[in-house]
Amino acid sequence: MRDQNAPLRRQAVQRREPGSSPPGPRRGIGASQILVTILFIVFLVGTVGFIVAALGPQPTRTPDPSAFIAASGSAHPSGAPQTLPPSVPAGSTDPATSGDPSTSIDPSASPSPSAPPVVEDVLMPIVPVVGFWESGAGLSRAELTAALEGSTDRFSSVIVPQEDRAAIGAALGIDIAASVSVGDADAIATALGEGALGLMRAADVTPRVRAIPLEGKELFGNDRLDSTLDWPLTVTVDETADRLWDQSAAVTVVVGGDSMMDRGIYERVVNRGKGSDYPFDGGTAEITGRYCCGPFVCCYEVPSFEKTGNAGIVRRLVEDADLTMINLENPLPDNWVFHLHGTPFSGDPELLDIFTRVNIDFMSLANNHMYDYGTSGIADTLRHLGRTDIEFAGAGMDLEEARRYSVLDAGSSRVAILPCVMITPGVWAQEDRAGAMPCQDDQLVPNIQEASTLADIVIVFPSWGPEYTPDPYASQRRRGARWIAAGADVVVGFGHHMVGSMEESDGKLIFYSVGNFIFDQNWAEFTMEGILPELTFAHGDLVQVEMNPFLTADQAQPNLLDAEGARHVLGVIERASEGYLDY
Repeated sequence: MRDQNAPLRRQAVQRREPGSSPPGPRRGIGASQILVTILFIVFLVGTVGFIVAALGPQPTRTPDPSAFIAASGSAHPSGAPQTLPPSVPAGSTDPATSGDPSTSIDPSASPSPSAPPVVEDVLMPIVPVVGFWESGAGLSRAELTAALEGSTDRFSSVIVPQEDRAAIGAALGIDIAASVSVGDADAIATALGEGALGLMRAADVTPRVRAIPLEGKELFGNDRLDSTLDWPLTVTVDETADRLWDQSAAVTVVVGGDSMMDRGIYERVVNRGKGSDYPFDGGTAEITGRYCCGPFVCCYEVPSFEKTGNAGIVRRLVEDADLTMINLENPLPDNWVFHLHGTPFSGDPELLDIFTRVNIDFMSLANNHMYDYGTSGIADTLRHLGRTDIEFAGAGMDLEEARRYSVLDAGSSRVAILPCVMITPGVWAQEDRAGAMPCQDDQLVPNIQEASTLADIVIVFPSWGPEYTPDPYASQRRRGARWIAAGADVVVGFGHHMVGSMEESDGKLIFYSVGNFIFDQNWAEFTMEGILPELTFAHGDLVQVEMNPFLTADQAQPNLLDAEGARHVLGVIERASEGYLDY
């Protein structure tokens, strides 16, 4: 969980042309300096050789591995002590660099770069997992034990890692039932159909599965433990150094979709006096029924619902992430006007405190409404946001400025966020005109390629796609795949004004639409529902996704849905993702 007293350091990075040199000259060594240095070295070597020959032969010794490690310390110019794997006690040699200290070093031997060293006797967390689309609570130790002993009604099948079966049983003090299947990590992920439970090493967990809490504790997400020493189930394993689980490397990013400060939001916050905290005061809710029809548009069902408590849970979800990002769907012109209805949007700059009070870290300005107040509206927006602690990108006074993207420090990682807009070409920035960053490959792909060299995590954040359908255009799918190939770690889209399908491209996820967030459309159930993905990364890789489905109440306030409501929203996404995901 992020230390709220240590705010993120934000750094907007201006795009450089590919292949351009970094700023500032670098002065080389002159030829005369090189010649003098060579002559000095020759003299020194000759002198040392003469002295050694005069002293006669010396007894030979087997090289001391610990001395070799100390000599290798020059790779740490700071002088800081090397970090040893968890299995290596302080003061011992590092098996990742020295090998077996009981043997002599063979100068002719060179390690193979394709074979990472094995670290022995490492404590590995074992994590309960279910299928990606499953919802529901975590497990107690008693429930886990019952499932492994074959005496549970909650799960239809159970599968555990073949190599860890005996160790898991010993750690829990039970005999695992013969009905419990075994397999490797891929087999476990594939077997997790509806009602199935699996156990996995933490290092094997991927977004294809959903990790669930054990004894109320979590390894992933905002509420993750600080140390694996507090995890309820660990076993001792031998593992390659590149597959050790490092809890300190986990970073969470929470992503919200379309958000605004006009229409229904302004009406509640200002005209009805509910205040700037109201949009993020949401708790939990359950859908109690559906009826026809919503306001403004004929024939769409809308839900009736009840709030079930937990006020402020949405605020905590946003505040506790290492980084939170949203799309700001309106400009902030000096001549802003409140619109009760209609599609031109504007926002009172004073209402930015809706978002600053919950520590929103990043806002995208790349959307089809950013040009609603023309060039001056964009200039005013940049100026007003520049007075806040919110980082922003995606619009500018010309194309060069609009192409700038942001790199932010979050936890132990650097995160690059690249927003763009595909729809409404009339809002796109041009060489000599203000506007939003277009999702055009000739501008965006070089940015992604550069960002992948500057950051550990690269997120493309597009406003795109057809409205009021979960299905993407074919062009969205082509672009998303190209962005992943260019170096993006995840693509999180919005603009459909409802949740959309998901796709896996080269092992990376594309969210075609996360739906609305702080938005007022209440004329259909699908415009009132959205997801607030809680993405957990480790060493730059996306390892877990918590979808957090919600329902917007009172045209302004998202509330997390209960299990049944969550299944409904996830069902929309799952059905739309058929053929795009194989799970």
